[in-house]
Amino acid sequence: MKRVLESHASAKGIRSSVPRYGLALIVTGIALAATMTLRRYGPAPSFLFFVPAVAMSAWYGGIGPTALATALSLLLIDLNFLVPGASLAVDRIEAMEIIAFIVVAATITATMQALHRALALAESRSAELQRVLGVVAHDLRNPLNLLITTTDLLHEEELDRTRRKELVEVALRAGKQMNRLIGDLLDTVRMESGKVPLDLENLAVGTIFKQADETFRPQAEKRQIHLDVVWPADGIAVRADPFRVSQIVGNLVGNALKFTPSDGAVTLTAAPENGRVVIQVADTGPGIAPRDIEHLFDNFWQAHNGDHRGVGLGLAIAKGVVEAHGGRIWVESQLGAGTTFSFTLPRVAEKSPEH
Repeated sequence: MKRVLESHASAKGIRSSVPRYGLALIVTGIALAATMTLRRYGPAPSFLFFVPAVAMSAWYGGIGPTALATALSLLLIDLNFLVPGASLAVDRIEAMEIIAFIVVAATITATMQALHRALALAESRSAELQRVLGVVAHDLRNPLNLLITTTDLLHEEELDRTRRKELVEVALRAGKQMNRLIGDLLDTVRMESGKVPLDLENLAVGTIFKQADETFRPQAEKRQIHLDVVWPADGIAVRADPFRVSQIVGNLVGNALKFTPSDGAVTLTAAPENGRVVIQVADTGPGIAPRDIEHLFDNFWQAHNGDHRGVGLGLAIAKGVVEAHGGRIWVESQLGAGTTFSFTLPRVAEKSPEH
């Protein structure tokens, strides 16, 4: 069966090659006929029509057909237009012309191949852009519709004060959600261009953890999730941008709380290691399938089985920010046993005590 499939694939490849090589033969023959016709009315350059033949072979056929068109063109030119006629013998001047034609043919081939690669890249980028725009439009539409609906309801004069306050809060949340998505898009553009602005300073890891604890503990308590912040030893600090680091930790802790069921636990720890600090966010959630882990940090990627941990730009941005600091980020997970995200930041050396 395997041999049959291989034979079928080989035959299919041959069939697909026939039109390309056939084109090279046809355009070279047309070039010969055109040159001979033009020479009936007076002197004409030998290579005039053969160069376009090579170019067409390069664009539509590829390297193989181009090589065929080049070799066949040289043979036909030598036999029909170079002196002595019907002979493969060439003198010094004719040899220079042949070399020039080969150089032109090689240049055309390289140019056409580069154009094909550029076209393929443009088509790929176009498809990716359409996909991204679709995701962005979808993510913006929901909060925008919510904002429009709540604003419309606020125009009703009979609303009581409590209901009006609820609608204002809903509209405010929708506006913040839209603003966050726009900010994520801007961050993504900066990272793809390699321009991630960082305002570096010496930052105590304890300060990072305190901010995370104050931000997420109410949410954890509301969902009956145990948030365990293991406070680092005094003096452990990193060289980092405070806003960007809070962005990373906030994304990881927020994701962990989102995917951890009630009565579960989310743990935040840090440990110095070889001139860096490893910060970890572990949860007791459902875990991530091995096939999904390698895509978690991709832009706009959606996981299988309803796990939307990778949807959006949060993890992709976290990766970009960590790498901009000179660190790395990775994930370890086991289905049914939870997930641990880890990332590193450069450690600030502790000052030696004065004697």
